[in-house]
Amino acid sequence: MADILDKFIEKAKENVAGGYYRTGARHAGARHSLAARLSSRKFSLIAEIKHASPAGEYSFGNIDVEKAARDFLECGADAISVVVEPQIFRGSLGNVPLAKEAGLPVLFKDFVICEEQLEAARQVGADAVLLIVKVAGRLGLDLDALIEKAHKLGLEVLLECYDEDEMARAIQTKADILGINNRDLRTLKVDIGLTGRILSKFPELGRPVISESGIRGIEDARQVRKYGARGILVGTAIWTADDLRAKIRELKSDG
Repeated sequence: MADILDKFIEKAKENVAGGYYRTGARHAGARHSLAARLSSRKFSLIAEIKHASPAGEYSFGNIDVEKAARDFLECGADAISVVVEPQIFRGSLGNVPLAKEAGLPVLFKDFVICEEQLEAARQVGADAVLLIVKVAGRLGLDLDALIEKAHKLGLEVLLECYDEDEMARAIQTKADILGINNRDLRTLKVDIGLTGRILSKFPELGRPVISESGIRGIEDARQVRKYGARGILVGTAIWTADDLRAKIRELKSDG
């Protein structure tokens, strides 16, 4: 039986086949190391620009990306994640160079299934790209080859996993940053305790570990920090907050 992740993957295939990533854009701005930024701080916040939530929690027709990126910077965020997937998340490749104007490291976030997407990430100026262990496994992709290609393009890799087996696979790779997604993309259910369960099995990873999804406020941030995460990636809690800037400051107040 197909699950929600299968639907995401099908949309990714449509985006690739439809030529979405064949962009003529070029961004020649300065590069910023996401891994170095995360490693230099006790606890980091990657704030996400995401036009819509797959769980239906919100959807915006338009976001002033440049202003949001400046707000993130001014309120203490350490990096910016830009969701570029156009069908489900209503993202745009053009939002990456806009976010870069703030001067923070920018993560290209998508369901990456081929090298063409990595090349597009490089062209629009991203500093790092998200790869997902489960997506690679489901499609039989060579995860190590994708990471090598990203590195050749000058991109760092945040490699995302969902369980202990995937983390065991992730630590065998040359990914620069490891991510634990507390949202099961098969069902969209969230459990931030997943970060704790995985890190209890892998206490010494030698790379920054980011807890993703389900972080609603400072107490959740403190909880995953206690588990051993070096940072958090937050989108929905920022965009559903009454005051975006106040939410960023709250999430960073213990960092």
